[in-house]
Amino acid sequence: MNLKEYFRLANLFGKLNSQEKLEDDFTNTPEGETLRFFWESCEQEKIDASSIIEKTRIKIQKGAMKRRRNYLLITSASIAASVLICISTIYFLNQTTIVDVDLQAIAEGMDSQAVDEVTLITAKEQLNLDEDAFIKYSKEGEVAVNSQLIKEEEEKVKDEEEYNQLLVPPGKRARIELSDGTRLVVNSQSKVIYPRRFKGDIRKIYAQGEVFLEVAHDKKHPFIVESEDFNLRVLGTKFNISNYKGSTTNIVLVEGSVEVTDRNEKKAQLAPRDLLNIADGAIASQKQVDVAEYISWVDGIMLLNGNDLSHIIQRLSIYYGISIQCDPLVGNEKVYGKLDLKDDIDEVIECIQQTLSFTIEKRDTSIYLNK
Repeated sequence: MNLKEYFRLANLFGKLNSQEKLEDDFTNTPEGETLRFFWESCEQEKIDASSIIEKTRIKIQKGAMKRRRNYLLITSASIAASVLICISTIYFLNQTTIVDVDLQAIAEGMDSQAVDEVTLITAKEQLNLDEDAFIKYSKEGEVAVNSQLIKEEEEKVKDEEEYNQLLVPPGKRARIELSDGTRLVVNSQSKVIYPRRFKGDIRKIYAQGEVFLEVAHDKKHPFIVESEDFNLRVLGTKFNISNYKGSTTNIVLVEGSVEVTDRNEKKAQLAPRDLLNIADGAIASQKQVDVAEYISWVDGIMLLNGNDLSHIIQRLSIYYGISIQCDPLVGNEKVYGKLDLKDDIDEVIECIQQTLSFTIEKRDTSIYLNK
């Protein structure tokens, strides 16, 4: 902004403070309505242009008497005070825009089951990507998919407030490297919302479904994962989140430290190997676990460490996006070994059948496992 612009904005503030008729000025300037809203909505005693200018004038006048240049310094002080108010106002408005981005509202309009391919949505276009696609953002906000740069209009690339969205359909995964170097692996039936490049004092994203994160360490800019049932805050660490709709939320910390706040403002501090369970938006339990079981899906494998078949079937139903039900007598059976998630659902169930005795029945779009 040049000096002429500072004078013009300072003049607008002066008119606001003097209660002059403002209609012409504030309907014919692009910043007019914004400045008037800010002025009328805030407590003016906290932002009083005339008071600030007068106090500044008196202070400078005392020092100026020693140098006998009163008139020049007083004029400069008045301009500086007006400019400071304008800059503070613009900064305040910009910060409000960032804080007020409703990621939950954006997420509600996204349905990972409505897409057949891994889908990246930017401000300009919607892209269908291959399974296990690797999406990488540069520090400047440029995006590449599998090392191929996506060409976009220059003004789009420079838009620091643009949020991108990633939808992963059933049976697929995707990987992202954000502009700060943070890496995410996004599991089947999951969605993530994140800025093209981070701006401000915090790094915030939204996640629903299952996501493994390796957060780039940045002591000055905490990383926040927002979701329907919790907020999670870290500086740099590795952890896994599973928070599918209709299921309890599990957060497993691999290394580092995280702080989780539930919907009731209750907080929990996690240490490595901690599993935090959140049910209906409230922290329910916290315990130590074998983290390998919870993050093996990142490598396309499901580890089975004596889990009940009913639990395994629930996870497979989510991953493949298909209804699988089993007889309670079969569901209580313990299962060991591992499953390859690159196989289709029929092959996976047949693999389980080699260790347990049950019959497989298919009806419509559902699979039933009977004793």
